[in-house]
Amino acid sequence: MPNIVEMPIEEISKVAAIVSSSAPSPVELQTGLAGAIGSDFRKSQNQLVFVEYSSGKLSALNLYSPSTIISSGSATLKGTFTFDLDTGVEGGTGGDTDIWWDQETAVKRQMVPQNNASILNLGVVDFASVTANNLEFLPFAKTPIPGNNDPSNKLVAGDVFAVRTTQGNFAKVKVTTYGYDLQIQWVTYKLASGYSVLGTGYTNPEDVKISRDNSHAYITERSGDLVRVSLANANRSAATVIASGMTAPQQIALDEAHNAAYVVEYAVTGNLWRIDLVSNTKTAILSNLNFAVGLALSPDLQYAYISEQTTGPDKGRVSRFRLSDGARQLVVNGLTAPFDLTWADDGYTSLFVTERDPANRVTRISLSTKTSQVVSGVAFRPSSVTLANQGLMLVCCDQMIEAINLSPFQAAGPLLMGIGFIPFDKVTAAGLADTTVDPSYFYQVKNTPFGGTLPIMINYQRAANDAASYYRIKVDGVVRMDTWTDEKWNGTQYVSQTTAPVIVAGQPGYYPVHPISELFLWMNPTLGSLLNSTNLSTGLHTISIDFVNGTGTIVESSTPLTIYVDNNPCVAALQSPTLNGASADPNCGLLHYTGATAKPVTMAFTASQPEGFATYTFELIKGVNVLTPPTVSGPVVSASSPMSSAAATLLGTCTIAAFSEYLYVAATANNGWGRQSQYDASAAVAFVLAP
Repeated sequence: MPNIVEMPIEEISKVAAIVSSSAPSPVELQTGLAGAIGSDFRKSQNQLVFVEYSSGKLSALNLYSPSTIISSGSATLKGTFTFDLDTGVEGGTGGDTDIWWDQETAVKRQMVPQNNASILNLGVVDFASVTANNLEFLPFAKTPIPGNNDPSNKLVAGDVFAVRTTQGNFAKVKVTTYGYDLQIQWVTYKLASGYSVLGTGYTNPEDVKISRDNSHAYITERSGDLVRVSLANANRSAATVIASGMTAPQQIALDEAHNAAYVVEYAVTGNLWRIDLVSNTKTAILSNLNFAVGLALSPDLQYAYISEQTTGPDKGRVSRFRLSDGARQLVVNGLTAPFDLTWADDGYTSLFVTERDPANRVTRISLSTKTSQVVSGVAFRPSSVTLANQGLMLVCCDQMIEAINLSPFQAAGPLLMGIGFIPFDKVTAAGLADTTVDPSYFYQVKNTPFGGTLPIMINYQRAANDAASYYRIKVDGVVRMDTWTDEKWNGTQYVSQTTAPVIVAGQPGYYPVHPISELFLWMNPTLGSLLNSTNLSTGLHTISIDFVNGTGTIVESSTPLTIYVDNNPCVAALQSPTLNGASADPNCGLLHYTGATAKPVTMAFTASQPEGFATYTFELIKGVNVLTPPTVSGPVVSASSPMSSAAATLLGTCTIAAFSEYLYVAATANNGWGRQSQYDASAAVAFVLAP
């Protein structure tokens, strides 16, 4: 299991070996592939672009597939009879039937999915507006739909329900007349494969990245090349070689703003190359990498995170490298054949790494808390992770592509699901987020406050099933009027849509409940608001949500959720180091010593946050090497200042040595999608020990 190394080395955290039933489950999207490895998401096309190592292909998978109607019509579904929606045939007891109109008593009735079919009630919606793309990603289940001959009946005239058939097709069914015998109208769609080959002829391609213009791709080949190709003419013969002569180049990181690409090599002593995309020259930024595969750059381009399939005691590891001097800091080790790295959140506070066989899993590494956590068991030999949106993960495995829904709906679950990836029941009585109580959960935070812009997650499925048309959010009883933007798929592309509060029955602050048939057309299907918490005071605040029907009558209300909000910035300050009571020269930075001295160099610092919700790291760097000690880290409430070390110890074999102190204070505030790094602070001081 992965071991997490902190500075100084503290208790080793371990990845849970067993994923609980609450963990997201993978769904097959495409099979029969020839070594799917590196991937990238082409947002404008709603398309995953990936390479197939064994066949030399550049391929694509459209998330919404074209469809054809294979069965449709109107019929009478008699009480106690079954129906095959693929063929439109009533009756039968074989393995092809999809639904059963069950009559338990004269009153108690239900629509029951049969065999491998699953079902979902959409409510009274426009039957014609429900398309195959609406149906493709719905949260189908095996739970029957109540059809009782009493007020609890869901199968009223005009009700529409969806079925994923035993044959894997998708049907929409409308109840036109209710009774012991139902009159129904149905349409069943067969979805074509969204898989296509964009180009061929590559020599064992390892990774692909889409350019900013969304029309070109950069591809690494194990034979040693980085090439650029137009996606409109994507065969290898039409590609331009950008760089060659590398040893098994792997994952790519693009910095097109500075006309650069970065590539790591899979070799005993491999390099991190920086490749100029204009001159095509390549420069070795790092060397002595040991079988490097994955690569991710920090947003400020100061650090590179690299996974290595080491053969030594570290086993597989992920390290952070400072690009200015090559200084390495181990982030996590003990991984099983780690492969590509992907930023897991917009705040760049955690990474996804795939672990290959025999582990076959995706692990999340939090860079602030230094913990890692298994996301889910996946298919054989996973290589890369791409986020289609905040809630949908796509995983390229050897022979298939899987989807993992990170924010699943629950038909009978809570109306207020949580804040981002933090479930409502993972908020402590003190209002702090703590998901570590479920070590199998993919998003691990412990006793952190909330801050920044909070994604409020709504259970639209339950709200729509309960006949709610609108909802409004209150914080401490005050109606919120936040406006936010999300993107919605219109059949050919994502279109930005702004949601603003509206007036219902003379009352302000309401937002529409998304129909179930539209949920997965939104980039973020459970998003109910982006609540700006920066206008809230530091401390506890209670969120509640009221759901109403079209006339403004309250249907139901969520269970209130009390959270602790803290948007305070951190403080980082370094005082001038002293030796024998004398400070370093402020102009030249010289700290003079006389003879070999055991007297300490004293380095005072301030690392704080008003509420104590932050961690700190103090590093002392000599030349390009981080010294341990006196490097320390931990919660700011336990920060020990000043740090000191004997001058003779610091000098070692040197008579003159240059040092730099670096202090970083990281806020732990989290908005549910990532740590709020905008509240971090840092400071640096340089000095030279000289006689």
